[in-house]
Amino acid sequence: MGDALLARGHINESQLDVALREQRRVHRPLGEILLSLGFVRQDALAEVMAESYGLPFLRLGDIQPDPLLVAALDPSFVQETGAFPLRIEAGVLHVAMTDPGDPQKVSAVRQRFPYPLDISLVTPGDMTLLLRKYLAARTSPITTILSAAEPNDDGETLYPIEELTDALIQDGVRRGATDIHVEPEEGLTRVRYRIDGVLVAGESLPREATEALISRVKILSSLDIAERRRPQDGRMRVQVDGRQVDLRVSLMPVSFGENLVLRVLDRSAGTVPLGALGFGAWTRQQLQAISERPHGLFLVTGPTGSGKTTTLYSMLALVDAIQRNVATVEDPVEYQIPLVRQSQVEGSIGYGFLEGLRALLRQDPDVILVGEIRDGETADMAIKAAMTGHLVLSTLHTNSAIGAVPRLVDLGVPAYLLEDCLAGIVGQRLVRKVCAMCAQPYEPTPAEVILLEGEIGTPRKGAGCDHCGHLGLSGRTVLHELFVPPPGFGDSLRNGANLKEIHRLAQAAGFQDMAENGRKKVRKGITTIEEVLRVNAVERLEDEG
Repeated sequence: MGDALLARGHINESQLDVALREQRRVHRPLGEILLSLGFVRQDALAEVMAESYGLPFLRLGDIQPDPLLVAALDPSFVQETGAFPLRIEAGVLHVAMTDPGDPQKVSAVRQRFPYPLDISLVTPGDMTLLLRKYLAARTSPITTILSAAEPNDDGETLYPIEELTDALIQDGVRRGATDIHVEPEEGLTRVRYRIDGVLVAGESLPREATEALISRVKILSSLDIAERRRPQDGRMRVQVDGRQVDLRVSLMPVSFGENLVLRVLDRSAGTVPLGALGFGAWTRQQLQAISERPHGLFLVTGPTGSGKTTTLYSMLALVDAIQRNVATVEDPVEYQIPLVRQSQVEGSIGYGFLEGLRALLRQDPDVILVGEIRDGETADMAIKAAMTGHLVLSTLHTNSAIGAVPRLVDLGVPAYLLEDCLAGIVGQRLVRKVCAMCAQPYEPTPAEVILLEGEIGTPRKGAGCDHCGHLGLSGRTVLHELFVPPPGFGDSLRNGANLKEIHRLAQAAGFQDMAENGRKKVRKGITTIEEVLRVNAVERLEDEG
């Protein structure tokens, strides 16, 4: 296993050595250890496993199951066996499995389907997506529980709160939600899921069950169940389909009770490669070079919910954490990263980003991730760290990559220090992708041709299918721009250049903004013009001052 992964370039000698030493200590399978250390991705490991079993390896995009067979599938059977029947051809059942080496699971498939089997291997992550795309749209578990509730002798309906709470969370996670909203109103409690950045209505809850459900969430997240007048924040961990999912809990008093928002942090997702996020080859090369720098400041900018933290984590994955000491200060720690020391700020005890960064600098770090630069003191400390032999990664709330430069100056950072330490800035937004299963080419309107600047390419739109909930859009990708200080950048700063002048200087050096990146993705049929305009990626510099 290790030699095969090494030969394919998925791991290096140092990573294999660390994993083998860990294997001798804990006596677990090498593949499991490599995954837990973050050295290899599920798909790379599964590809090598499939070769060792002598089975085909399937990726999600290659899977198109028979709708009639899917209609007869039981979701619990797929979850228990890790097997997804795809089609029956010439009396043979083609089935995708996550663990074809488990004889009990293979036997369970044979008992359910009396056909010879043609087995292919898929990753657990892709199996989850198959469940979500093909089976999650069936009757909500919340509906099943609510319809089964019966009144007691006094005429009051008693709801099984534990089961209802579990069903609410499982329904959201299986749909691929990043946030679950429970919003009490006068006559009912509305449930909504944020999927691909857009809120989607779920099954509403009766008002009489809401208070007990929120109390249940408070207990699970170690919050004060008697406190209903003040906001509360907490965390909880649940198991969904055999994997651990962390939930960040936020409660806020509103007119008809307490508003609950659960942020879903799927631990099984791991760090996503920059290419899978939507960054192009040239940008990935530049970011790889930045991650190898011994010192400097790298920033990711964009509004809340634009994927800044995910990009920073992907950057950390490029850093050699075996040879370099990597540490973070975050609010909160959303994902645990192997070989990285992570610290969470806590405002109630006076431990913020500034204090955390100051403490980290006494821990002999090589690479530092600061969750966010919010004030002048933190900016000053980050700049000083970047100038004294540390690579500093952080986020900043600005509308564009270049907009981070005057923002840092406004925070009190001298222009000459930026010239010396700024390594690069990424600006980004998240847009929904055209559903790969129902995408169709179309002829752009004259207005769209103008927005595409006359170069049409092969734009596509989704016709709508069961995979995407008949929206024509499924999944997300990043629109981005990368600003690397061009020649003459320092002189411009010292001369008091404004945003427009820095933008012109960058364009002369080949800089392309998010608007152009959006056009490219529309021309390639990855996303739509409506999505690009929805996230305001086409912005005018005049709007930023």
